[in-house]
Amino acid sequence: MSGPPSLGPTRVILDVTGDVPDWKEQYKEFLLAVKDSDGYFRYRWGPWKEDPSKLEILATWAPLEHREAFGKSEHHQKAVEALKPVLTTVPNKCPRFDLDVSTFVPPPPQLINSPICEVITIRHCTGNREAMAETLKKAEALPGCHAAHSGIGATGTPDQGTVWLGFVGWRDYESSKEADKSIYTPDGVGEVERHHINFNFPIKGFSVTNPGR
Repeated sequence: MSGPPSLGPTRVILDVTGDVPDWKEQYKEFLLAVKDSDGYFRYRWGPWKEDPSKLEILATWAPLEHREAFGKSEHHQKAVEALKPVLTTVPNKCPRFDLDVSTFVPPPPQLINSPICEVITIRHCTGNREAMAETLKKAEALPGCHAAHSGIGATGTPDQGTVWLGFVGWRDYESSKEADKSIYTPDGVGEVERHHINFNFPIKGFSVTNPGR
């Protein structure tokens, strides 16, 4: 599966201190800096249900060149400065994980807008992309599943090897909890990590950060 060359998706996972009231204003400034950047196309974000100190954002620029340009822009600097006060530690390098558009297409809005999304990451992946996608699609036959989507986020990275990403949209968290994970999780092909996110996490006063798409 080949992604549209005009889109540049990226994934960022941040470790923040405290609860929503402690980081929401700084995170709002971060989101606005991303949204105001040249070529901004779309983002979705939310805290991990299993660990609310982790915030994850999937952001996309169009055309692809704007993704790289963002890292050198004033908007990137504003985003970094906004977050510094609420990060548990300032990372040595940018935590941005740019997704390979030749092997990964961002999840469609109708999936990512599900009430809860299960995100499965397999690092040091050795599996066949098509076979793994077929396995993940089996989730769609389970009660409460809206859709499933996957792809290779990156190949041969220095610290994570090949990284496979799977997304499963659910009606609610309980439906995912009750699902037999062995049915749709690729087995024996790498290091599996999973978590859940409401990518439309509601915070009062955040309407200005509405992604627009």
